[in-house]
Amino acid sequence: MESAGTLTHSLQTDKTARIQVVDALRGFALFGILVAHTCVWFDGGPLPGSVYAINGEGVANTIVQTFTGIFVSGKFYTFFSFLFGLSFALMLTRSTDSDGSFLRRFAWRLVILGAIGLLHHLHWRGDILSIYAMLGFPLLLFRNAPTRLILVVSILLVLNVPVQLRNAYTSAFVTPPGKAQSEQQQKADEKLVAANYEVIQHGSYADVVRVNWREFETKMKFQFDSGRIYITLGFFLLGLYAGRRRLYQHLSEHRALFRKLTKYCGFSVLGIILLFIATISILGNNTQPPKAIEVIFSVLFDLGNAALTVFYIAGLTLLFQRVAWQRVASPLASVGKMALTNYVLQSIIGTLIFYGYGLGLIGKIDTATAALFVLPVFAVQVLFSRWWLSRFQYGPLEWLWRSLTYLKAQPMVTHQAILTQ
Repeated sequence: MESAGTLTHSLQTDKTARIQVVDALRGFALFGILVAHTCVWFDGGPLPGSVYAINGEGVANTIVQTFTGIFVSGKFYTFFSFLFGLSFALMLTRSTDSDGSFLRRFAWRLVILGAIGLLHHLHWRGDILSIYAMLGFPLLLFRNAPTRLILVVSILLVLNVPVQLRNAYTSAFVTPPGKAQSEQQQKADEKLVAANYEVIQHGSYADVVRVNWREFETKMKFQFDSGRIYITLGFFLLGLYAGRRRLYQHLSEHRALFRKLTKYCGFSVLGIILLFIATISILGNNTQPPKAIEVIFSVLFDLGNAALTVFYIAGLTLLFQRVAWQRVASPLASVGKMALTNYVLQSIIGTLIFYGYGLGLIGKIDTATAALFVLPVFAVQVLFSRWWLSRFQYGPLEWLWRSLTYLKAQPMVTHQAILTQ
């Protein structure tokens, strides 16, 4: 039988590992987000077809675009969303407030996040914080829901079932618009995309802010049309489920589950990729497939994205617990502890590199060259995060968010920094 001291040490070790792993996962998610955004020049929206054509030439560009298309794009907003739901669950388990007090405080916390997100959106229209703030309120409705219900709803949303059902209904019962109407809409869309690109490429800071304000409605339309808003909420709930199951509170007890998730999701992704390749080789790249095939592959596409996200989460959770991986986990954890600050900082650096009021490199460098900025920018974030956290308890935006949540300035300087002064 374990002694009290041994048991206490075991619990502390498990808690420390959990904190390190979750922070390292946040850091890795931020790295993936940086890769995804940098490889599209931090545009945050569609670009003219001519830009994609010019920047898609060459072997290096093909490799970068293929890699990001398969392994990065659409996988890291979901990764980050899972961690948001997990953090919500951890807050629930740690809270000593009554249900009503927790509800009011978290709702106010979401309002503040929404304000930060709106300000961020004005500078970069790909902002996700404003979406998180909105979806945090439905997440609150599930705080006392049965665990099995949370899992079922999360799976349905992660697989984008609302959009799949809508698309199936539209395909079966709604008459598509005529050729003339479709061409007219396409020309209007292309004109708007070209106008937005012109502002990003040559406009002033004030011009960019005005366009981003106008484009908020377009962003929300995209969220619902693509189903990203449902998928994001689904991963919120999946994170809540993981927290409710205490998968990260007791990591050592759930390694077998993480191994199974890594194995099965990995094989699922590989199978879907091979199926896509086989289908394209049979039908041809430019052949319009039958409607039934389109519906099936739309479902498989969302399934593949979800499976790869879970593969990343489960696999990295296992790796980051290993001593040999601490050299990777530790710097990632530093970035992850300041996730809000570093997410916004990426946008500031990215827009200054690519937008007209900065270096204006969008449209002047190709995808492969743009990707070269990823490692130095992330290295700066690692160094900055380590330097900051050696002196302060919270990142700048984390401190602001926490202080506004409690309507009181929070202690900023770390105990260690005080002792060394």
